[in-house]
Amino acid sequence: MVLCPVCWWEDDGQEDSDAAEVRLTVNGQLSLDQAREYYTQCGAAHPRFLPYVRKPEPAEH
Repeated sequence: MVLCPVCWWEDDGQEDSDAAEVRLTVNGQLSLDQAREYYTQCGAAHPRFLPYVRKPEPAEH
C-alpha cells in the first residue's frame, strides 16, 4: 500500500464503485468519498493530515 504525499490517503484498493464504504483499514473511519471531500475543502484527506501533506506537482494534477 502507498501513502500519498499530496493528500495522505493510503491506497487500500478502494475504487469509485465502493467509495462510500468505510473499510476501517489504515484510513480509519474515512471513506474514499469523505477523503475526497476533505481534500476539496482543505487539501488533505482529513484536516489532521495537513502537517504531513505537500502541494501536488504539475504532473500530479
